[in-house]
Amino acid sequence: MASHGRSTPQIVRTISVCQPQAADLTDRWLTDRIVTVTVGPDEKRWAVHEKLLSTQSEFFNSYFNGSDENISREEMKLPDEDPKLFALFIRWLYGTAFATSGGSRVFRFAVPDGKEVTIRDYLGLYVMGGKFGMIGIRNAAIDALYTHFGEVREEHESPNLHDIKYIFEHTTPEAPIRRFLIVHCVFYLFCKGRQNMPLPDDWAEVLNEKGEIGYAMIRMLSEWGWVMGVGTPPMKVKSRTEFHERAPQTLVVKAEPSESIDLE
Repeated sequence: MASHGRSTPQIVRTISVCQPQAADLTDRWLTDRIVTVTVGPDEKRWAVHEKLLSTQSEFFNSYFNGSDENISREEMKLPDEDPKLFALFIRWLYGTAFATSGGSRVFRFAVPDGKEVTIRDYLGLYVMGGKFGMIGIRNAAIDALYTHFGEVREEHESPNLHDIKYIFEHTTPEAPIRRFLIVHCVFYLFCKGRQNMPLPDDWAEVLNEKGEIGYAMIRMLSEWGWVMGVGTPPMKVKSRTEFHERAPQTLVVKAEPSESIDLE
């Protein structure tokens, strides 16, 4: 709005609990209260900075900072979650906080090695991140898997279809991780190293049971516009950011009726 020939700038600041500012993390979360999160049937315990949890996730913020002033919650119990996955979550939580506190380093998970951490671990972490409403950790899991599967090669690796079945059972159709896994399956079908070779056993075991996955492959192929008699074009996996989620957040994880949080 103009006033006496001069313009008055308007500044609008929006702060989201899921997208904390680096200064906020640096100045406040290390000096805030410590809460306890107990995970799994064996009740493995973590002492965590509450502010760090709450600024990253509305799930935790609603629990520890609810509107009922008569309830002071210092502990959360997550009996249905896997302690190994929660440990990866904590590693990401603090790793990301320090990485964004002014330095140039970006936190990255290690590529799955099949021993200390597996592909299924990162898939489970993606699902857990959906329950907590945290886009960042889901994208971090995608990044680790993206590096593992890499670009299209003559001996291209296919994701195990039992892992894909797990994702299809725990995510909604809009979840980008579905497209990521399916594209690697389709590229595997056409890689040179698979010529005259039978499909892996897990393909028959899963596709005969889970038609939704087979349909997803066919639908992806139909979208590529290949024409009979024309040479197959070069195959290239899109950039990792094409499989990232962005705000506003969409529901990517299916609700589970058995899921529970102990409020005591």
